[in-house]
Amino acid sequence: KMNIFNFLENTCKKYLLFSRKKRQYHYWTKYFKNCLKSLNRKTLTNSQKKEIRNVFGSNINYCCHEFYYSATGVFSPLYMSDPLYYAYIDPYFNDWERAKYIDHKCYYKRMFCGVQQPKLIAYSMNGFWYDQNDCLISVAEAAKLSAKFNTCFVKRATESEGGHGITFIDNSAITEKQLQEILSSKSYDVVIQEGLQQSETLSKINSSSVNTIRMLSLLKKDGNVKIYSTILRMGINGAKVDNASSGGITVGVYDNGQLKETAYSAKGIKFQKHPTSGIEFKDFIIPNFEKIKELVTQQAKLLPHFRLVSWDIALNEYDLPILIEANLHFGEIDFHQLNNGPLFGDDTKEILKEVFS
Repeated sequence: KMNIFNFLENTCKKYLLFSRKKRQYHYWTKYFKNCLKSLNRKTLTNSQKKEIRNVFGSNINYCCHEFYYSATGVFSPLYMSDPLYYAYIDPYFNDWERAKYIDHKCYYKRMFCGVQQPKLIAYSMNGFWYDQNDCLISVAEAAKLSAKFNTCFVKRATESEGGHGITFIDNSAITEKQLQEILSSKSYDVVIQEGLQQSETLSKINSSSVNTIRMLSLLKKDGNVKIYSTILRMGINGAKVDNASSGGITVGVYDNGQLKETAYSAKGIKFQKHPTSGIEFKDFIIPNFEKIKELVTQQAKLLPHFRLVSWDIALNEYDLPILIEANLHFGEIDFHQLNNGPLFGDDTKEILKEVFS
């Protein structure tokens, strides 16, 4: 028989799950309503709403469909509703409880052995500092090691969505003592990585930021990996990060690595060329695109508890793929759908059937 403590624990878990889903619903509804204010809003017809209900059922929020339709000019009943995705789809394919501990950049060199990553200088966990060889050091020694490099990034090891918790360090502009003060101020786990010299091709689009390829993969039940969407994230106006939520823009990528013609901001504003460099996107092909897909496909098979992963890949000066981050849960979908259409395309009903069956 279930004792009172187990009963209370299960009741609390159910309440928290319901509360989280309710918050997600209200957050995304409010978010898209605000975005629609800056767009030429297209109102859904009764016929279009019926098409959406045929896919998602009657209890569906039309606000997301209206946003994607208004931003892109293309209607589809298959657009994935953001509240539905974050409340049900993502938690089904990814173990959010495990992600709290495993989705940690300090573990990356062990998790992704043999995969090219930015050079690790030092890292901090629970207030303890370590060098790249996992030897305990002081914060002063971590600052001394970091000061040897022209530039470096201090990154939050967890919960760094949207480029938050990233500090760019130009060692020519600060002293070692000032750097130590910056490191000492971090109350959370961090990694310190050398600034990456990126691909000349991607640097032409925007040179101030490392422009990364975001690729969404799904480990299917048959053991195969399917890549559903790829976009290129770019910084603008001298920004050091490329995240759309931090002001960057994104553009869709065809299966051969060629960029699409139109880029989007997080609020659905269109760009036919990069606002800083003036580069037209359609003239670019991402180098070694097949190698990027190969890296993602291989690594996705090694994470069975995280079947739906959003990968951030950069290219170094030799155009070789570098793993920047693997988002094991809560990967954004709005820029995928703005640039590439419905997230799961013709597989949408199949995905919904697996999740809700």
